[in-house]
Amino acid sequence: MSSFEEALEHLTALLREHDSVKAYQAAEKKMKSLPELSRLAYKMKAYQQDAVLFQRIEKTKAQKEADKQAEKLGKDLDGLPIVEDYRLKMQDASDLLQYVTKTLEDRINEELGND
Repeated sequence: MSSFEEALEHLTALLREHDSVKAYQAAEKKMKSLPELSRLAYKMKAYQQDAVLFQRIEKTKAQKEADKQAEKLGKDLDGLPIVEDYRLKMQDASDLLQYVTKTLEDRINEELGND
């Protein structure tokens, strides 16, 4: 195993143990344990797909109704505390990964510029 692969493996292990990543994984597990949320999300996506289909076949009234239903379900889902918590934790983990990626990119560019 190369030193790069070892360093990458070490970084990955550290990221897995970071509080924000663990919190995100716990929130994700909680979300997945509630099948009703998955059902609502599926239903919302179905309405969105219906709206696109109705738009293509120029069924304006049906499209507007499907859009309205999808938007209502989306708002219902967005307002749930578990969904809000999940999104917050996901954003925290995403911010961490973006920070690490940006730091690595800056260091690589710095090293390449110093040669």
